[in-house]
Amino acid sequence: MTIKKYIVSFMILTVILSGCSNYKELNQISIVLAMGVDYLPKEKKYEMILQILNPSSIATQSGSQGVPIISLEDKGKTISEAARNVTKKGSRTNIYSHIALVVIGETLAREKSLNYIFDVFERDSKIRVNIPVVIARNKNVDKVMNNLATLDKLSAKSIVGKINNTSALLGENQKTLIRHAISAISSSGREPIINGASLKNESESSETLEDWGKVNSSFDMINGTGIFRNAKLVGWLDGPPAKSIQVVDNLIKETNLEIPCNKKEYDSMELTRVKSKTEIKMKGNIPIITIKINSIGHIDEVLCNDNFDKAASLKKYEISAENVLKQSVEKGITEVKKLGGDAFGFGEKLYTANPKVYKKYEKNWNDTFKKAKVTVSVDVKINDVGMRKKAYPY
Repeated sequence: MTIKKYIVSFMILTVILSGCSNYKELNQISIVLAMGVDYLPKEKKYEMILQILNPSSIATQSGSQGVPIISLEDKGKTISEAARNVTKKGSRTNIYSHIALVVIGETLAREKSLNYIFDVFERDSKIRVNIPVVIARNKNVDKVMNNLATLDKLSAKSIVGKINNTSALLGENQKTLIRHAISAISSSGREPIINGASLKNESESSETLEDWGKVNSSFDMINGTGIFRNAKLVGWLDGPPAKSIQVVDNLIKETNLEIPCNKKEYDSMELTRVKSKTEIKMKGNIPIITIKINSIGHIDEVLCNDNFDKAASLKKYEISAENVLKQSVEKGITEVKKLGGDAFGFGEKLYTANPKVYKKYEKNWNDTFKKAKVTVSVDVKINDVGMRKKAYPY
């Protein structure tokens, strides 16, 4: 939603509520676009950062434009107190119904359970729980939140757009809403996952309009998947292995594989309709997990001299793709097992299949999950090689 649309929507709201006793003039309210929360161990206090829409940033007739957001922050012994302390620095009533993003500090995610973070969000009716949430990876929350995005102007909108973009095309991340995290926290058979966000090309002008005038400006990027154990951040899953979570949860829309075709070069295959089926049972105290993956693929780039008119070439690429995807999923599961948090929801799947058996392991499921023996099988069928059958003569 653009800045102008935010203002127009609230003008309409003002008209609708003009006969209500609790109605407020537009110049009496502040529209909160994003909220950041971190923890300061030395002070034992929470830090709250509110990103507020700056109404004066709307382009005037002269074409001049101001900074689109205003950042206010303060501290408190609780998140609620920190948010109320911020009011000492703002002259208008904060409206939270338009929050588009919540940013959690990595220190807070590691030192405090998510239970301490999301409790206030679920109890307060003014804040929706269908808001995307990210972790400021290796950065202060305000650095990630307050970078002025070149294309979208509003950093919260920019970060959410990047999550949607990469989850749809790459598959290493998925859009995690607050309600998704709360649901995982409430389940004893699944740990939440939350995307990381980092600031790149940081400079002294990152939070100023000067940054908009640079070709290589600073920017936020989605950076890894946070893995949790007992609702505390314990590590990160990066790169292709991170796709394993989306594969198991059947959330892959499309992705790509780099298929080795000689000692130096790779061909590329796009995978669509990636579907998996997971079966889990207990043998002794060890989970036996079987994952079967089926996918349709097509060749979208060739850097080796192969002839796709031949069935043998297609079969070779299908087998190579199966091996690459299998290894990626296995590596992802292995790395998550080491971290000790069931990000895949295997415990939930066991509960669905056999509730009585799962009850025996419910209290210590994460430890049980670390012992799991996992078998992955993959079947890839190529249905398209593009408009060119033969590769260029390399």
